[in-house]
Amino acid sequence: MGSATTNAAKGESGEAAKRSLALRLHARPESARILREQVRAWLEETGAKGREIFELLLATTEAFTNAVEHPHEPTSHLVEVKASLSDGRVTISIHDYGTWQSEHTRKEQGGLGLELMEALMDTVHVGCDVDGTTVTMQRWLAMRSRCQ
Repeated sequence: MGSATTNAAKGESGEAAKRSLALRLHARPESARILREQVRAWLEETGAKGREIFELLLATTEAFTNAVEHPHEPTSHLVEVKASLSDGRVTISIHDYGTWQSEHTRKEQGGLGLELMEALMDTVHVGCDVDGTTVTMQRWLAMRSRCQ
């Protein structure tokens, strides 16, 4: 179905291992389960809690679903997911290998996924280039004591 790589798997440990996650998943609806499991585990390692995890997973799953359902003329049937934590801010990027429909076409078809992502995250950016489409989302985690 796909593969997952974390910095811990590459030999990093401690705080560095918690800071990033990389996944390559087949662009199929059933891959969403793997996405949610891997991202949830990573978010828990970063210190995210309850509602934060739920909302981050919902936005991530929505971006993944869009990458599976909406790429036009994809050159690959994979979706790449990257997540990182830096200074209390989570950044999640979902990359597919196709182009998206125009904003006008998306609005005509009634999709609310982008609006949902924007409501759950602090920033959402959709970038398109010759290599495909990338949705990059960021959200600050609630401040918590990191002393243990």
